[in-house]
Amino acid sequence: MKPLEGKVIITTQPADQSQTLVELLTERGAGALNLPMIETHTLLLPAAQVKEMLHSERFRLLVFTSKKGVKGFFENLWHQQNNYRFPHPVQIAVVGHGTAECLKNYGHEASFINPGNDAQDLAQYLLSEVIQPQDNILLALGNRAPDFLEKNLAQKANIKRVNVYETILLTEIDQMMADKIRQRKTDMCIFTSPSGFSAFKDLFGNLNALPLAAIGNTTARAIKDSGYEVAVIAPQPTPEAMVIALEEYFSGKT
Repeated sequence: MKPLEGKVIITTQPADQSQTLVELLTERGAGALNLPMIETHTLLLPAAQVKEMLHSERFRLLVFTSKKGVKGFFENLWHQQNNYRFPHPVQIAVVGHGTAECLKNYGHEASFINPGNDAQDLAQYLLSEVIQPQDNILLALGNRAPDFLEKNLAQKANIKRVNVYETILLTEIDQMMADKIRQRKTDMCIFTSPSGFSAFKDLFGNLNALPLAAIGNTTARAIKDSGYEVAVIAPQPTPEAMVIALEEYFSGKT
């Protein structure tokens, strides 16, 4: 019997991002259901702020921590100038190969790909290997992204943060799935962002009897900081890594 055969697994990704994980779980025999906890939308910035971003000679480095940040940044560029080009060369650093691949959709290559898994690893890498004292660095983030990265990089460089997308916590959810969760008829609930976990916790209250899984160390830390245990942590922030980690977890339960 496959480790995930017959397991009821709830994912909590935005609806437009859930397909890969749900398909991978379903292929392995799990009853995979997605209960979106958040939505993300590009924030269109004032024209003057976009023009400042376009003057890339002011910034030695542009930093993205997610595909959502890439999308939001370049949608702002398109809205301003109808193309994705920079008027001057700029180096780009990203978290993860998925973010690097997303960057290629807009005609750009990552100069630096974080060898770790999250913003904490990225900060350590940039401070030790990339950033020079008093470098000017532009961070393209979401409105709910923590300030960890900018605070740490500010020890050595001049940091400008722009929020290029917003995260909205959802309150209207599928009642069938909600009942499964309230009745503890799920084998695992997967979270891919601190915001998604926060929205879930607000809706369902005490989660002590629910097995929780996290994609990425940032989400795992947010869960632990709220006083809950994390049963499974994907070593890389990808759907594939999450599925492998779940298979290992449930194999140990048989």
